[in-house]
Amino acid sequence: MSVAFSLPLSIRLPSFLQIFACLPDAQEPRSNSDNIRESPTESASSQETWPTAAAMMAKKMENDKADNDCPEQFIIRRVSGVDKISLRDIAGEQVDIISEKMLCLPDDFLDELKNGLRVMLEGSGGSQHREEFLILQKLVNTRPDLTEKTLIRAHRVQLEILVAINTGIQAFLHPSISLSQTSLIEVFVFKRCRNIACQNQLPADDCTCEICASKSGFCNLCMCVICNKFDFEVNTCRWVGCDLCSHWTHTDCAIRDGQICMGPSAKSGAGPTEMLFRCRACNRTSELLGWVKDVFQHCAPAWEREALMRELDFVSRIFRGSEDPRGRKLFWKCEELIEKMKGGLEESTACRVILMFFQGMY
Repeated sequence: MSVAFSLPLSIRLPSFLQIFACLPDAQEPRSNSDNIRESPTESASSQETWPTAAAMMAKKMENDKADNDCPEQFIIRRVSGVDKISLRDIAGEQVDIISEKMLCLPDDFLDELKNGLRVMLEGSGGSQHREEFLILQKLVNTRPDLTEKTLIRAHRVQLEILVAINTGIQAFLHPSISLSQTSLIEVFVFKRCRNIACQNQLPADDCTCEICASKSGFCNLCMCVICNKFDFEVNTCRWVGCDLCSHWTHTDCAIRDGQICMGPSAKSGAGPTEMLFRCRACNRTSELLGWVKDVFQHCAPAWEREALMRELDFVSRIFRGSEDPRGRKLFWKCEELIEKMKGGLEESTACRVILMFFQGMY
């Protein structure tokens, strides 16, 4: 039985992309600081930031008329050093204490906190940013007090920052992506998929396998069984799916982890050995030659030049260690086509050649 490529991977993952593309371009939810009431003792000018040109002109005319030489004074609202909080404060201090402090901070300061973490997650700051993020993540991961019960009292921005630190995903800080408070908490405590384009409740499909039951945030609908990461690659040999339990694995991870290797025929369990994929979730095997054939027959005609070369390289690496005649022939054919394409062979010709090769094998 070949790995059923055409069902889970070619249908399920594109649906995630459609969901992601259709997320509303909504404004970032305003923080609870909007609900702070102005003190009756505060003057109106204490709410100003920068004066408008009209206000400045009116003030100047008033001063000229009164022949007052005193300079104009505008009160600008600032955050004192005592009131400020840092990302380390959010990562390490008690939830309700930080939440109360954040209620008194202006939105622009909270945005600066989120932007600072976004820059850190982008990795453009080099080793210093990486080290600081690891410190933040260690602070968060070693706290036993961050539970559903305590996080429900968190400030909205505080919760977004905690989730971004915990998952390492900056999308939770993006202004156009708005998840409910409940969803953010569920992501944090591994009850909801951290892939924003998936967002399934965990364990997905109520799976009871050891990996899904570990409550580590793994989602069998979109994540690799080995590295626990997700991406949006579809119609590709980059992912290999188990045709028995429908869990997914990056091909590179499977090769590196020894999950792709020679073994007895998956069809009969005996006879000549062939290249097999062993699923870590269920420990059962699936043959790879038929799977690769299905992928190319369904998808190769739509691949552009770079994609075709990349897929041929995947297949070459899968069958590099093959000891059966058909697997060795496929390996050499992929190597040959890659070299010819580097020399200028048209992708349409290369596609036709590899499809004819598969037809001749069966």
